[in-house]
Order: sequence, then structure tokens, then C-alpha cells
Amino acid sequence: MPDDEASGAHVRIATLEEIEEVAAMLQRAFIASPVQAYFSNAKAPLTTHTKDAKRRAHQTKYIQFLFRRSLSLGGRLTVVIAATENRPARIAGAAIWRPPGYKKPPSLLASLRMGLLSVIMGWGTGVMARISDFAHPIEDALESSYAERKLPGTPEDSSWYLQLTGVDPEFQGKGFLSMLLQEAFQHAPNAVFTLEANTPRARDVYKRYGFEVVGEVIIGKGKVDALGVASSGTAATGFPMYPMIKVP
Repeated sequence: MPDDEASGAHVRIATLEEIEEVAAMLQRAFIASPVQAYFSNAKAPLTTHTKDAKRRAHQTKYIQFLFRRSLSLGGRLTVVIAATENRPARIAGAAIWRPPGYKKPPSLLASLRMGLLSVIMGWGTGVMARISDFAHPIEDALESSYAERKLPGTPEDSSWYLQLTGVDPEFQGKGFLSMLLQEAFQHAPNAVFTLEANTPRARDVYKRYGFEVVGEVIIGKGKVDALGVASSGTAATGFPMYPMIKVP
């Protein structure tokens, strides 16, 4: 561990009761996420200013919904618990993994109860179309990679997929992402793992853990800028996503 402050930190399975705490932590970690800016149809970058309190709350509700839905599909939510000299142990990082195998998605009514209605009310009715437009080209790139490598099955039914992971800004740089990844690798030592990185920096971090880039997908070209914020003209470059795979 690169910092003595992180000594004693450990990874464990999260409880349902901790979803709100996890989501609040990840909102801080993903405040500048181009993906979530795109999903929310943001007209300006999200900030910590009081004027953006409602927007931050909408982002937190989306993360809560994502976690509840993932857990309903058999997802595995892990958290890093850590303390500092001045504050007691708390959730410092989290990851949600979708295991191999297809489970029937929750019904619309069940999804609404999980928080989908709050997401739609906060981010507009177009949010589901934006999520679909985001997901399909990434899924296609991973499926093509499976075919090229002659791997059995599909990414959905035979890989552990990292749906979301993040570390509280206060704890970044202390090795907690590494702890979350290594715990997953130990849990499923002979598995294929898939994910998509949303920045070149994140892409290069995952490379260090054995992930290979299988493509580059530009999201929102002609609609959003590099931050995922609504734009037009030459500024509407879109932002890159890097589907990645780790084969045992």
C-alpha cells in the first residue's frame, strides 16, 4: 500500500443498507464523469457549488438505481473500508461486478421501485435512449473480441463485467482500486473479465492489471463535447470509451 494511512484497509461485500452511502461516495468520485454527464443530458459541467446541489442529487439517485438493479441481477458489490487519523473507518471505494450468466431483467414496475422513476424525473425521458446508444457499440466491440479470440459463449454469459468502480477523492492514490480489482481476481481466478474505461488514464491503469483494449468507441459525437456536456459544431467531439478484456 503506497500510504501508511491506508494500513488496515480491507475489502468486503457491501450490504443493501449501505447502498445510499456507497452512492454518495461515488457521486463525489464521478462528479466529472463524461458518461454520467452524457446520460444526464448536462448543459454544463457538474460542480460542487451549491447551485448544483439538485444535479448532484440526481446523479446520486442514478447510482443508487444502478446498484439496486445490478444486485437484482446477481451482481457482486464490494467495498473498501478504511480510516484516516482524524476520521473513523468508512467506505472509501466500491465496485459492482455483474457475474457470468444471464438473469431475466427486472420488470418495468420493479425497476421503477428500484429508483428508475427518480432517474427519469431527474434526467428526462431520453435517458434510457442515451444509455442504450452508449451500451450497444461497446457490447458489439466486446462480442467481436470474443469471436476473434474464439472464447466460448458471449461476454454477457461468460465474463465478469465491471459495471462501475470508484474511490472517494479523499482516498485516491492509496491503492484502493488495486484492492478492489485484486479481490475480484482472487474471487474468480480463472474467469474472463470485461469493462470499459472512459478516459485514456483509466485505460492505462487497467492495462497494468492485465486488461487489453479491444476497440475505441466515440460516444455522442456531434452532440456532446469531451466532458460529455451538450455541445455543437467543432466542440461536439464526443468522448472515447475503451472496451477492455482480461483473459486468464
